[in-house]
Amino acid sequence: MRAAAIAIAMVCAWSWSSALSARDLRTAPEGFEHNVHARIVDVSGAAAIACTHCHAVKAGLLVSRPGHTGCFGSCHGAMPARRESVSPERMRLCTACHAETALTTAAVAKQTVPYPPYSLGREFALQIGHKAHATVACSQCHDNRSAIPHRRCIGCHDGSVGKGPAMTACNLCHTPASGVPDPPMFLRTKDTQIFVTTAFSHDKHARRGGIARQCITCHAAIIETNDRQLPRPTTASCAVAGCHDGKASFAVTASCTRCHQDVPATRYEMSRVVNRFGHGGAHEGAKLPCAACHPLGKTGEVMVSNHTPCAPCHAEQFGARNPTICTACHIGTEPWRKLVADRLPADRTEFGATLEHRKHPGACVSCHVLDTTHDELRPPRGHRACTGTACHAVTTGPAPQLTACESCHQRGLAAERDRARLAATWSVRARFKHAAHQEGPRVRATQLACVVCHDDLSSPTVLSLAVPAKATCAPCHDGQTAFKLTGTTCTRCHPGVSTVTGARR
Repeated sequence: MRAAAIAIAMVCAWSWSSALSARDLRTAPEGFEHNVHARIVDVSGAAAIACTHCHAVKAGLLVSRPGHTGCFGSCHGAMPARRESVSPERMRLCTACHAETALTTAAVAKQTVPYPPYSLGREFALQIGHKAHATVACSQCHDNRSAIPHRRCIGCHDGSVGKGPAMTACNLCHTPASGVPDPPMFLRTKDTQIFVTTAFSHDKHARRGGIARQCITCHAAIIETNDRQLPRPTTASCAVAGCHDGKASFAVTASCTRCHQDVPATRYEMSRVVNRFGHGGAHEGAKLPCAACHPLGKTGEVMVSNHTPCAPCHAEQFGARNPTICTACHIGTEPWRKLVADRLPADRTEFGATLEHRKHPGACVSCHVLDTTHDELRPPRGHRACTGTACHAVTTGPAPQLTACESCHQRGLAAERDRARLAATWSVRARFKHAAHQEGPRVRATQLACVVCHDDLSSPTVLSLAVPAKATCAPCHDGQTAFKLTGTTCTRCHPGVSTVTGARR
C-alpha cells in the first residue's frame, strides 16, 4: 500500500503543479477513476486493493459511501487537517471527490461531496448470466419493488456451501469496462423487426394468471444465455396452448395491429411474390375441404377467409421477420397497419362448375348474364345464380347443398372446356359473338331464344353442351338475312386448324 502511495504522489505532483498554474480552480470534482488507480497500483508492484477496502459491505449490502479511511492511512498517509496543510501533489487526491473551490480553510474532514463523484462513465459492467441462475425464479431479480443494490442477490450469495460466492467477491460480477458499459439488450437481426413495445404490458399478462404469467413462456431462450445479448421472444412463444391460441386469447394470426403498433426505425421491406394465391400444388395436396377456407355468408355467397386456415401450415411465416407469402393476397404488407385481402383474384377461374341443364328448366338468362374479357354469357361469380331462383338455399333445399362445394366445382374444369372447344377443327368459338347475333333484324322479328341454337340439352354436361348443329344457323344464313352457309365464306366463322403446323388459321 505504501509503495502505491509513493507512485501516486509522484505522478500527481507533476500534473497538479503544472495544471494549477495553467487554469482556474475547478468548481466540480474531477471524478475517481478505478481503472487508472488500479493501473498505478499494479505498476508500483503493490498488492491489488480489494473493493471492500473502500466500499463497506454489511450483511451483503453496501453501507454508506467510501470515506477518508479508504484513502488515507496505510495508502496515502495521514489525512491533512486543513487546506493550508495540503501540498500540491496531495491536492490531486482530494479533487477526485472535492471541488478545488470548496477546499477552503475549513477542516477537510467536514467537506460534503456528491456521491458517486464520477464525471466519467461507469467503469464496471455487471456480468450476470441467466443460465448460471436458471434455478432462481425470475421474480427474484426482476422485481421493480427492490431497487436497492444487492438486495436481490443476498438471499443466495452468502458464501455458504452450495450457494453463490459471497457478496464481498465483487470482481466476480463487476468486471472492468472502458467507458459506459452497454446494458443488457435484445438481439437485433439483419432483418427488419416489428416490435410490440407500445402494446405489450407485462402487468396485464401477469394478471391473467396461468401460463401467461410465467416469464419462461415467452423468455425460454434467455435461460440458455450467459451474456448480455438476449434473444427476443418469437411469435411461436406467444401462440403456445393457453395463450394466444385462439381459445384462451385471440390468435396471433387474427389481428396484427393488436400487438404490432410500433413503426420500425429502419426501412421496412417485404419480399413480394409474383403469383397470386393458387389452389394447385401443395394446397391441392393438403386435401382440405373448400369450407375450411371459404365459409358461406348468410346469403350463400363465398366469403373471404381470415388467416386461421393458413396458420397450421404457414405458422413460421406469421412469425418470420421477412415473410414471403403475404403479398399473395395483400398489396399492403406493413403489420402495424390494418390490412385487407386486396389483391384481386385472377381473371380466369381455376375451377369450373358441372351442371345438368335438363334438371334446371329455368330461363337461360337467369344464369347466363355475365360477359368478361374471356367468356360470353357466363354465370356470375358466386352462388347468386343458384340461390336467386329459390332452388338451392344456404343449408337446405335440394341436393347438393351449397356447402358441398366439390359436388359442382372441379379444379381445372373451365380451362379444360376451353381447350376442348378451341381444339375442335371447325369450331366457331374463336369468332362467334352472341351480341352480334342478338342485334340482327331476324332476331328482332322472331325474338330468337337461346334454345333455337342450343336445342340439345341432353348431351353430357361435364365439359360442355352439345355444339349447335349447322341446321340451326341456316334460317338466318340464307343469303339474304346474312351470308349463306355455302360457297367460299366458311372461314368467316370457321378459322380451322392447319393440317401442317396444327396452328389455328
